[in-house]
Amino acid sequence: MSEHPVTLAFDPATERARFEARQAFLARQAALRLELSEGITFQPETTESVEDQIIETLWAEGKTPDTVEADELAEARASFAVLAPRREGAARSIAATLMLGFPDEVRDRRLALLHTFPDQLRLELLDGSLVPPAVDRGTAGPDDRLPSVLALRYLIPDGRTIAALVSNHAEAPGRWPAPAAWVAWPS
Repeated sequence: MSEHPVTLAFDPATERARFEARQAFLARQAALRLELSEGITFQPETTESVEDQIIETLWAEGKTPDTVEADELAEARASFAVLAPRREGAARSIAATLMLGFPDEVRDRRLALLHTFPDQLRLELLDGSLVPPAVDRGTAGPDDRLPSVLALRYLIPDGRTIAALVSNHAEAPGRWPAPAAWVAWPS
């Protein structure tokens, strides 16, 4: 055991300043978000949201991008790269985080009922075509319990506009028109 234990200090002024500095970002994130039903949230990811997750992860460890070694920062960036928008040929490759949050007493049952739901969340383009997601289930296998947080990646051909998010899944059917903020989603 170290002679000098690490102590975390909570400074209310610093926390308030961080909170206030993040308000515009949080508002932009809220404008992108779709609440599909109670406990089911679809959050598009942007370059800004990925960078924010990196900074918040470092902050939770008492670090900042300026105070960590280059290899540690590169490792943090690599761990969130799956969510970053990117180009793939003549298309935009964009990601969203699907969050499934249910009370303890119904969580396992709801996750079992929604097992194939993420794979059926398609983006409807203005021309009526549907774009299926590539679903990242983390370390869960295809027959394992559905994770509560998943990354979905969509490949949108250049020149195409997203009109809506659609699901024909029996447990969570619906068509959610694309919020106006989705124009900025690819960035």
